[in-house]
Amino acid sequence: MTESTQAVFDFLSHIQSDAALRAQLNEVCTADEVSAIAAQQGFSFAPGVLLELFERCNEAPLARSGLMDEKLIRVYLQREALLSA
Repeated sequence: MTESTQAVFDFLSHIQSDAALRAQLNEVCTADEVSAIAAQQGFSFAPGVLLELFERCNEAPLARSGLMDEKLIRVYLQREALLSA
């Protein structure tokens, strides 16, 4: 696992327990925007790392308005399979 992938999963681990973060993520639709929010929270990863995880999870690269948190949680829940592959 790369350091960037670990940073993505570290960031994603906060989504379920942080209602304000979930609300902020639901305002965005792209990996670029998610990466920027993560950077504000102290997590650094390139949007391409998140896009690769979306692809590996058969998730679309863009989220519809209000659904980014669900998309990110689905990726997080698949972390074991993604990390062992």
